[in-house]
Amino acid sequence: MKLPLYHDTNIEPLLHKINSETCFLSNWNKENNSLNFPPEIIKNAVNSSLDQSQNNYFFLDELQEAKKWFIHEALDNTNVNSNNFDFSISSNGTSSAYLLINLFHMKKKMKALLITPIYFTYIKVLQDLKVDTYYIEVLEEGKVTINLHKLEDIIIEYGINLLIMNDPLLGSGIKITKEMYIDIVNICKKHDVTLFIDFMYGGMEWNLRNLNVIDEFLLSLFDIYPEIIIIESISKRLFLNGIKNCLVYGSKENISLFERVSVHSLGSLVYSQVTLFKQLYDSNNRSTVLNTIKSNILFAMNNFELIKTLLMDTEYVISDCESGYFCLIGVPYSEIGNKNNMDIASKLIENINILTIPHDRYLFESQTHYYFRVNLSIEQSILIPALRKIVEFYSRSKTPYAPISI
Repeated sequence: MKLPLYHDTNIEPLLHKINSETCFLSNWNKENNSLNFPPEIIKNAVNSSLDQSQNNYFFLDELQEAKKWFIHEALDNTNVNSNNFDFSISSNGTSSAYLLINLFHMKKKMKALLITPIYFTYIKVLQDLKVDTYYIEVLEEGKVTINLHKLEDIIIEYGINLLIMNDPLLGSGIKITKEMYIDIVNICKKHDVTLFIDFMYGGMEWNLRNLNVIDEFLLSLFDIYPEIIIIESISKRLFLNGIKNCLVYGSKENISLFERVSVHSLGSLVYSQVTLFKQLYDSNNRSTVLNTIKSNILFAMNNFELIKTLLMDTEYVISDCESGYFCLIGVPYSEIGNKNNMDIASKLIENINILTIPHDRYLFESQTHYYFRVNLSIEQSILIPALRKIVEFYSRSKTPYAPISI
């Protein structure tokens, strides 16, 4: 389908309705009193930065020493061939993605294809640039199916030269499989399409036996095809959103251009971002970092199992989670009595003071269910009662939106 220029990703009308007591189920943050990263590593990074010159700028194109250090600490002694790509240390994924898409737009007339659901930044940036953009939905009833023939047909028919996707698919907890990756990369290679992989919430596979700070398989895709861009952040896996960093992988040409232009567009990093980056990838801290990620994964898995139990005897749909700390829940429109998703979200706030973000904002459109993202890092004492309120609200309502006592 073609992305309409008027597709609205705005949730301000919902945010205006909330108060300090609102339970935000689709929250992008974690609770402040749980899943905290060991403070010693953060203190080491901050204290180290205090010893440095506070008058210096730390631009992306000047971090060659840090990049060599990263190769030694994280990429050496792996099966990754670091000669097949370059990378940049950036401040965050959103600004990096914004600059990368704009650079692509400067080099050639862009025609983009989104695998959805997808992060709203890509929708907004492509709309702002007035790029011909198409999208293909790959989720149905909580499961992923990528029709490769349809994908290739769209690429050929519309002259697509940029394919963008999230892994896991945004808010779903569903990973792109290795087999899917190989097929997609080969299609992109065949038709000279740049593949943009947003892996910001990746690296948290639930059933992976040997967890690592990098994804060797993902980087091995450069062995097949150089025109790939990957953005990822270990900070997301550790809930360090306030002091985060980001890695951008790509061809040597693309990373060189990205770093040059970043000087006058993204500016410099805060030095503590560089020192924390080194602390997080330092082999001496490896067990602490990986154990923290494992703890975060286990917390999300336990919450997911509780949600499945809660929804077991209902017609609700829950996505087949296998990665990260988000899942999708679908409430049947037949129980709601309405198919206007923003109206549904508004009524949930007004009646039971629970904020959910409609997932059609991210180009996931269902004809049967109201889908919203659930943050699995929310404390069980808050998460489960809130979901139970939603189930009870609709099961007790003889007519849509009848208030209930909480």
